[in-house]
Amino acid sequence: MGSGYKFKCSKCRNQYSVSTGTGFIFPDIYTDMVSDIKEGKYGDEWKELMLSEEFVAVDAERNLYVCKECGYWTVDSDLSLYAPNDPDLIRNKQYGIKTVEEWGEVPYVMGGDLRDDYHLLKKWIHKCEKCGSVMHKGTEEEKENLPCPKCGGKPKTESTMYFMWD
Repeated sequence: MGSGYKFKCSKCRNQYSVSTGTGFIFPDIYTDMVSDIKEGKYGDEWKELMLSEEFVAVDAERNLYVCKECGYWTVDSDLSLYAPNDPDLIRNKQYGIKTVEEWGEVPYVMGGDLRDDYHLLKKWIHKCEKCGSVMHKGTEEEKENLPCPKCGGKPKTESTMYFMWD
């Protein structure tokens, strides 16, 4: 499931939106992300950590990230890595008609699974594309009041719409 907001800028009247989450294609996104990490597309450190122990998981959920320095915002995958609290529990976990052991890997790991069955191995640090500063995960208040990506103007509150998708 995903959600987001549609905005209209009070200054330049530009229409823009933010959409977080992944929807029904999450298992495919997760599998592709794990493959990319194992191939080194996110750097050697992430590749080594992903391969460092059995059943390491990635947080593939898409979130809003905001730069406190310049106000730039973007939506990106979390990318933090997690290790299982109990590998035997994960090995015997059922995914569809098979267990993880039968699949040979964990097909996907969602947020609730990360909270319940894993612990943080290493947090991915999101860097601002504009100024290079560290970005933080946007709060709900920040998500509801994002500035216009064209001019930086505030959104017209009466035209802001919340939506859910997938």
